[in-house]
Amino acid sequence: MHPPKRKILLLSFFQSSPVQITIYVILVIFMSNLASLVDLVFHPEIPYWDEEHLIVGGITGFIAFAVFGVFLLYVRSLQDALTKITSLESILPICSNCKKIRKPNSDPSEQEAWQEIEPYITQNTSSRLSHGVCPECFAALYPGVTIKE
Repeated sequence: MHPPKRKILLLSFFQSSPVQITIYVILVIFMSNLASLVDLVFHPEIPYWDEEHLIVGGITGFIAFAVFGVFLLYVRSLQDALTKITSLESILPICSNCKKIRKPNSDPSEQEAWQEIEPYITQNTSSRLSHGVCPECFAALYPGVTIKE
């Protein structure tokens, strides 16, 4: 079910910021010069630094800068979401009695390996916890007390 290691390494290479920024800059420069390059091949009599090429290239470069910039921000938000999802979908070893969670790669027989669930969730996610008492526990903890509706 897991993808091959080589594919993961290749994806992680393209996810690094310097590589993304380099690709971004190369694409913007290429898009800015596209009209000049096409005319250079198909109409060699038109000079490369023609005024029309500069205007079209500037506008194309600005649009490419905006479009690829938005795309890069979107890809980064997707990467953050994927990182969050993969960290949350792992199996957590939890004590069936006290509900403590065993820390990853720790010896289950050691007391330090177990952590309360509330600090674990707040340290490993962006969630904040609020405490309350469910009706079943309320009835068990406070017999004879009724909740007004």
